[in-house]
Parts: sequence; structure tokens; C-alpha cells
Amino acid sequence: MKWNVSLRELLAIVVLPLVLGTSTANAQRAAKPRADIELPPMSYTCPMHPDVLEADPGPCPICKMNLVAVRLVSIWTCPVHSVITEQKAGKCPIDHRDLIQVTVALSWTCTGRSDVNQLTPGKCPDGTDTLVKYTPRPHGNHNPQHGGQFFMAPDNWHHLEGALPRAGFMRVYLYDDFSKPLPLDQARRVQGRIVTNETIDPQTRMPTEVAFPLSLTRDGRAMEARVDARTLPARLTAKLKFKSDGPEYRFDFAFDSFSKDPVTAVATTAGSTSKGGGTTTRTPATKGTPGAPSTAIATITTAGSDANTSNPDFNAAGNPNNQIEVAIPDTVEEMVRAVSTRNERIRDLIERGSFAEIYVPAFEAKELALAIDAHSAQLEPKTQATAQLAVKQLVRSAWLLDSFGDLGNRAQIVEAYQTFGAAVSILQELFPTAK
Repeated sequence: MKWNVSLRELLAIVVLPLVLGTSTANAQRAAKPRADIELPPMSYTCPMHPDVLEADPGPCPICKMNLVAVRLVSIWTCPVHSVITEQKAGKCPIDHRDLIQVTVALSWTCTGRSDVNQLTPGKCPDGTDTLVKYTPRPHGNHNPQHGGQFFMAPDNWHHLEGALPRAGFMRVYLYDDFSKPLPLDQARRVQGRIVTNETIDPQTRMPTEVAFPLSLTRDGRAMEARVDARTLPARLTAKLKFKSDGPEYRFDFAFDSFSKDPVTAVATTAGSTSKGGGTTTRTPATKGTPGAPSTAIATITTAGSDANTSNPDFNAAGNPNNQIEVAIPDTVEEMVRAVSTRNERIRDLIERGSFAEIYVPAFEAKELALAIDAHSAQLEPKTQATAQLAVKQLVRSAWLLDSFGDLGNRAQIVEAYQTFGAAVSILQELFPTAK
């Protein structure tokens, strides 16, 4: 399974892949024996360019080095105490906060043997069973830590979280690629402002802003600004440079309520799946399409080697082992109707500024579109060609919506949605009864 060059170039530029990090002794999760782990699919990454993640072995498209194999898996861990690793949602046994879902590299090792790092279980030199090892990796944790909204910077390294703890005051937390607080020497280089109103002069095309400077807090973990936004909902934009000679990045935030830091729970509720503190994690979407019969369930695995095998051209690195399940209706008309429902959901999320939630209906629509494509042979030749083009357009723009949703740039999201919506309109015209 190979991706064509043009799409690979598109994904490398726009669809930010999840980056794999180098294992270090102090970065590894505590090893433990596990005999019941289902092996996740193999993915391949570049030793020199961890932003490259492919479905098949081969040369790195950047430096031509041979890609190396890795297995990616999602686990649940404590927001602060990362030594805890669980297989399902619940409460942290140390501070009783809700566990968060993160992506890690899965391998097997032996006690006291840092040189043993296998991708399949086996035996150690002393005859004992190998132990499971979870290694944190860049971009494996995109959970808000302060009840705000979490975005990844376009440089594919920095991360930030915008929070509005009270009226007239915004805080921007700064993180590295492991979602750890940015080192103080790097945080001091960051320059930024919060824009509460922005207009474009129709003649000069130059922007006019109402902006408030961000200043670094004493501990260096965040930047703060006093702003004129005192009512909800609030729409605020952070414009940041992570170094003086670097590019300026834009992050659009939408607050319907004030941000609240997660509170350490007093009592422990086993198996709890509450989100707590305003944070969200990517969990499977509800099966089925309301009101539509189905004969199949498509499981969308946005990762690694066998994601979206019905259409290899559209494989890409996304969110490893976070699965979205969607019912596939019986007829093409019903499929298009289900796509239309997701289209309306995406439009509503964009209007509300809930960018981090866009990926769910986008990927559901993508899988439904691929199901439509699988039935296109039943159509008239002219209709078939038009439908296939619309499906291709929808699938590409769905990946862009997911990527831009992570970046938090409203303009990019709106532009990708225009392409997505146009593809949906084409399918609706081809199948009028599906409207």
C-alpha cells in the first residue's frame, strides 16, 4: 500500500502527522507484564524526521533513510503522574483526577536491559517473559490541562492552551511537543498578543486590530493579557511568535463559558468516564445513524498501517488507535443523507468555534463517502465519474478539517469546509432524494 507522491506532499505540508519521538530512559513508562494486549498495526517512521509516518516500509521521503517500524497504541494515564498506565477510562489512583487518553509507542523489554526493545512479545535471555513498555511520544497528548482549548502550532512542535478563567483576563499556557511546560529560556522568547476585534480595510487590505499584549507569568509557564472581552460567548484570537525571527501564528478561541482548572477529586469513582475540568478526550463516536437502517459498521482507525484500507490513497497519520464507528446505510441515497447530517454538524461546530470536535463528523462523513465510492460502479458512467470526483474532494477536505481543527486557525478551517461543503452539494445533486 503506497501513497501517491502528490498526496504525500499535500499531507506533509498541510495534514500534520503525529510525530514519533526517540526513546529515552527517563521518558519510558514503567514496564509491566501484559499477556492480553492485542498487537496494534505496524507503522513506519523516519529516524531523522519523526514527522514522517507511513503505512509501509521504504525510504524516508525527505532524507531517503530507511524507515523504522513502530507500534502506536492509546492508553489512559494520570494528567500529572504519567507512571500510571490503564487500558480504560477512570480515576487516577494517586490524586483521583480523571485519567486522560494519550498515544504512546508500544514495545517489549527485559528487566535491567535497556538494549532490549522488541516490537513483539517474547523471551528474555534469562528465559523470563518480556515486559510491556510504553514510551511517550511527541503529539501523543493533546488534552487541555487547565480547562481551556488546546491547539498545536503549525511548526509541528509547540503547543498551547488558551483559557479564559474570568471576564477580561486571558491566559495562554505554553507547551513543548510532549505537552510539557515550555522550558523557561524558550518561553522568554515568545512574543504575542490577544486580538478581540479585527477588521480588514477594503481598499488597502490591511488589518486593523484591537489587541492586548501578552506578558509572561513569573513561573514562565503561561502568558497573560487583560482584555476588553467581558461577556460570553467570547471570541478571542492569540497571535504568537515563538522566537523573534520566526513566523507569527494565529490561534482562534471560542469560549461559551469561563475556563476552570481541573479539581482533584476527594472520592474515587471506579470506571468513571466523566470529562471533568472542561477537558475532552477522543473517544469512539456513537454507533449508528439516527433514523437510518444499517447493514454494516465501518470502524475508522485514523492511524498507521491499515487505516481506511478501502481507499489506500487517503491513508495518513492522524490520531492513533482512536476509533470512530459509523453505521453504513443500505443504499447510496441513505449514505448521502448521512453525509449531509455530518455536514450540518460540522457547520454548527465551526459557527460555535468548537474546532477540536470537528474531526468526528468529518471522519464519519469521509467513511460514508468511501462507501458511496464503493457503490459507484452501479451508477451511469457520467454520474459515476462525478460522484468519484466529489468523494475524492470530500475525503481530502475531511483530512484538512481534522488537521486545521488541531491548529485552531478559523480561516483555514472555513476554507477547508468550503471545499467539503461543495463536495456534499455535488452528492446531493446527484441523489436528490437524499436531501
